[in-house]
Amino acid sequence: MEVRSLDELLSFLQRYEGWIYLLVGTGVLVYIRRSLQAWNEWRNALFGLEREQAQRKLSTSLTMLALLGFLILGEFLMVSFVAPAIPQLPALATPTLDLLATATATLPPVVAFTPTASSIQATLAPQTEGCTPGVIEWNSPRPGETVSATIELKATINVPNLGFYKYEFAPLGSDEWTTIAADNQPKINAMIGAWNTSALVPGDYQLRLVVADNQNNPFPACVVQVRVVSP
Repeated sequence: MEVRSLDELLSFLQRYEGWIYLLVGTGVLVYIRRSLQAWNEWRNALFGLEREQAQRKLSTSLTMLALLGFLILGEFLMVSFVAPAIPQLPALATPTLDLLATATATLPPVVAFTPTASSIQATLAPQTEGCTPGVIEWNSPRPGETVSATIELKATINVPNLGFYKYEFAPLGSDEWTTIAADNQPKINAMIGAWNTSALVPGDYQLRLVVADNQNNPFPACVVQVRVVSP
């Protein structure tokens, strides 16, 4: 239960990362303004009581700024370092998978038009996005490739001042990415890890490489589309 709760927390922090930074950043701006106002009041106060009130306001504002700073730092650490280090979890809950397995077992044998791997691949239009050959690209699987079971992932991550990279997957058309793993070593057409697709529902998926330099400036994400089929 604890692992599942942590996974749900990390998923929430990743999904709403932009909104969290926006809200906390707005709070930071508000309390910076209040701190400056309290500082001016404290500097211009003529009486001891006025100075005490201004000092209390200043202390409260600085405390809130520190708290908001810790929130921003915590969000950054959880999304950039903790989430990539968590082992891959199944994309769907077990009951859903059991239901699909049962439905497959009871299908009548009349279905004779099940597409072959070659016909499936022919209908999947190869797609890539944001990839730069020799710099940031997927070498395996290739765009439009059909995969099953556990496959080796090969990629090129050859950027100046590399900070770290992570690789993720999501169903086609979804923004809910699941991190597979992460690293901080350059790669040139080399294996970066493995992807176990056995627990996934067959269909179209996206693989994404997210790369950042040592100043945490992101490069364009490299995305390829593949199709997962039953082993």
